[in-house]
Amino acid sequence: MKEILFLFSTLILNQTNAQKLRTIPTNEREVVALFFPDEIRQAIVGSPEFTFSYNKEHPQHVGLLQGVKGSESNLLVITATDEVYSYKLKFLNNLDTLNYFIFRNERIGFESSLFTPTIKSPVSVLKDSVKMKTPRNDFPNRLEYFKKFSEFHLKHNRNSLKRKVKKGVVLHLRDLIYDRTEVYVFIEIKNRSGIDFEMDYLKVFKVNGNKRKKSSYQKIEIGPIYEHNLPKLIKGGERQSFVLTVPKFTFGDQEKLLLELKEHRGNRILQLFYY
Repeated sequence: MKEILFLFSTLILNQTNAQKLRTIPTNEREVVALFFPDEIRQAIVGSPEFTFSYNKEHPQHVGLLQGVKGSESNLLVITATDEVYSYKLKFLNNLDTLNYFIFRNERIGFESSLFTPTIKSPVSVLKDSVKMKTPRNDFPNRLEYFKKFSEFHLKHNRNSLKRKVKKGVVLHLRDLIYDRTEVYVFIEIKNRSGIDFEMDYLKVFKVNGNKRKKSSYQKIEIGPIYEHNLPKLIKGGERQSFVLTVPKFTFGDQEKLLLELKEHRGNRILQLFYY
């Protein structure tokens, strides 16, 4: 099977006419996750220095990549819909990105086209040409990336940074994850009271200075660019988890993060400071 897939890889690379492939760095200390638009049916790496693990018995969209120091290699993935994806692999000590969400416009072809090439009409060729020129970071694709990133970490992330409790309502900052040019703020609200909590707003601020000295105290709102599962109502005894994706930020010496939760038509206001 490996010999066949290696032949597939060679044929694909020849067909792409030296197409520039995306390079994915990895190392042996961290797991790099690749999320494909369809379930992974087959995958192979070209060198024993790299491993790509995926569920063969119960196909899933995600595969896990690791590697040790050595020569660069390549990864070939075929999905359940016969779409073919190919990437270069290299070892890197420090990784900036640990999660990659693969979009369909990154495919290099279909498995069946290796043996039974089809002749496309000029209209189809034009459509494919336009599609391939679409930037990877265009806004619709970024929204899909935010969604999948949030969904994955809501299921698997069990971190806890800080809690604030007031009048039976628990505001819980679970985690802050930096990825590319964004920060994902993972939040949980639990309503321990017997009164439903209708949310007016939940805002994220970067606070500079001492709150007691109002002249030097500044609140700068960091508006979200994407909200995932943001609830409007948390019923008594209910718990809701969600994610706010905000532009990337850093803290200075006197700066801290503030989450401010306000009840709609009520007097419950929670402020959670984290630094």
